[in-house]
Amino acid sequence: MDWRDYYLREVRPGMELPLAQKYPHVSLVGGDGFRPLGECALLMLVALTGTGKSTALDRLRARLGGAGMDVIPTRRELADWIAIPMAQALADEPIEQVRDRARRFACTRRFAEQAPGGLAAAFSWLWLADSCDGLLFSEGIRGRNEIRYALDHFPRWQIVELTLPPLTRLRRLSERREDFDRAGGTADLTFLPRQLRREAAALVKAGEITAAALAIVEAEAANYGFTPFADGAAYPNYHRVDVEERSPEEVAEAIIRIIEGRAERGERGRNAKDRSD
Repeated sequence: MDWRDYYLREVRPGMELPLAQKYPHVSLVGGDGFRPLGECALLMLVALTGTGKSTALDRLRARLGGAGMDVIPTRRELADWIAIPMAQALADEPIEQVRDRARRFACTRRFAEQAPGGLAAAFSWLWLADSCDGLLFSEGIRGRNEIRYALDHFPRWQIVELTLPPLTRLRRLSERREDFDRAGGTADLTFLPRQLRREAAALVKAGEITAAALAIVEAEAANYGFTPFADGAAYPNYHRVDVEERSPEEVAEAIIRIIEGRAERGERGRNAKDRSD
């Protein structure tokens, strides 16, 4: 089935989307003067929750003057506008906003089970005005399946994955106070690798890791896995940047090196670990 056609025919007509107002250079239907986003030069910054992708994008915005940013919708917006309502329609459920992170993960997982590539495919359903030139930026894909789909189908996209050890990521997420970080239910530690559970339990007892952070990361791991993309060495447009010992400015500099083609081999591939020059 052509899932893009299904969405446009069965789901989109009943929704009011602010696409034209927020993103005047983007279309869902294309036409003269537009080209598929999959054919455009795009840097996809990939990272699991709490890794620091939003901070990295902020630093890139400051360094690059915002060029190529805020041109296309965010992942959250495409989840709200495409993935979640389509998942609800396929399950014969009412189309409504979903705020709980675990429920959102369940909907996007259901969407990906039907539409190969998940949100990576949903991004490729967009069309960009020919008047937009230069590199675009997004943080729109997650997990090995979406990464592989993007790498296999869109060679003009550069995939830059930021990585951070799991417990550091959980501690950062526990310190955040974002309204979006909501998750119901409870989470234990069994989803973590066995060698991390004792240390994680101590951090939970000390109040450094919250139940909400555990619930979010557990639900996210069910969708997108828990480890970096393993097959990056096979793709020249995949890069990995380890952010644990880097300041946000250093992370931004590493990404700029990739954009400019100055990245060392260590910033790319299966066992890459990016380090400061």
